[in-house]
Amino acid sequence: MSPRPRLIRLAALAVAILVLVGGVGWWAGMHLTQTPGEDVIRLAVVYSPDEDAQDFRTGVQIAVDQVNAAGGLLGHPVAIELFKEESYTDKVELEKLVAQTLRLATKIGKMRSVLAVIGHGSSATAVPASVVYERYHKLFLATHATATSLSNHRLDLTFAMQPNNADNANFLARWALSQGLRKVVVLSDNSGYGIETVDQFRSLFAQGGGTILYRGRLTTANRSIDDLLLFLMDNDVFKPADVDAFFVTSSATAESAQFISRARQMGLTMPIIGPEYLYSRQVEEWVGAQAMRDVVAVSVFDGDITTPEGRLLAAPFIQTQGHPPGLMAAMGYDAVKVLGHAVKRAGTLSPDAIADNLRISRYEAPYIGASGSVTFDSHGLITDTTAHVVRHDGSRFRTVARYRKPLAPLADDGAEAPMTRSSSP
Repeated sequence: MSPRPRLIRLAALAVAILVLVGGVGWWAGMHLTQTPGEDVIRLAVVYSPDEDAQDFRTGVQIAVDQVNAAGGLLGHPVAIELFKEESYTDKVELEKLVAQTLRLATKIGKMRSVLAVIGHGSSATAVPASVVYERYHKLFLATHATATSLSNHRLDLTFAMQPNNADNANFLARWALSQGLRKVVVLSDNSGYGIETVDQFRSLFAQGGGTILYRGRLTTANRSIDDLLLFLMDNDVFKPADVDAFFVTSSATAESAQFISRARQMGLTMPIIGPEYLYSRQVEEWVGAQAMRDVVAVSVFDGDITTPEGRLLAAPFIQTQGHPPGLMAAMGYDAVKVLGHAVKRAGTLSPDAIADNLRISRYEAPYIGASGSVTFDSHGLITDTTAHVVRHDGSRFRTVARYRKPLAPLADDGAEAPMTRSSSP
């Protein structure tokens, strides 16, 4: 099935959700909101059993422990409720996954003591769930989802903690052009995530004078990654020496890891560029550090820059996990801490007042988390933050460029020189 009908079906499902849960959800939102008289405030943490899931949950738990040590939220202790959802790839039946998500989100929505939901491992689950949480009057801090539609819904209680696919594609296209990379092969799976990100990159790269030599799928029912690589090396249109870089995006991280590993084994040493999920300890373990050389990704978290909150996360995280925190640990940690920051400033547990504070804090008292500034625009999308382009040198990822969001026009690259030492804002 072509990708467009899948995207249209997802949008249609979101509209249907609005209609189906509208009346019931509105009543529940009015009557199931956490009140100051109740003892424990619960945070629903929804995760998929993917790479870095343990890091994400650990980041959340460390933040909750610190919030409770400081007196909780307005004197209320905070507890975590964990919920596991199915991982999404383009091999999963979308309608089935959405139906499961709706049941889970409704279950969480009906829990009186849940103030906020943190997580959801993909945009395919976060987008439909966000509508349910809105109707049940639950704050939703989306730590993983990057679909542009998540914030385009303009829901009052939903906040996207990472730049969206358009932003990430913009950062990476600018970096590629700044490095003189002009001829690129772009590859994705058949998921909405892969298609949207690749389409955004193609458009921005072409605007900057770049050329797309080939646009294709990582795998299909009739072609493996090895088949794809053989085609890329043997086709009559271009030669491997013509390719300056690959741009790769997939909802299945293992699929991208396999492509990187096999490409390196076949002697393709040019940069392999991709969005945030490539900046992953799990990807590095699958591929091997040496083969990761010249893999390029983007992240709002830079482990080389230390903020006060970053130090508060790093010490207990290393003690429990044995390695430094990465992007998803920082996302889980910052989701809890920015919520606590907003509750304290709002002086109430009202979701509406907390949401208003999350949006307005960028102008008054921005929260500086482990990942840097965590502030949101009027749509609930993270803004006024820094994205780090990271490049693997064969031993680890290192930041090679930084971009501020919102970005300057494409004519102005907008990149900041990478910092070479730790700093505190």
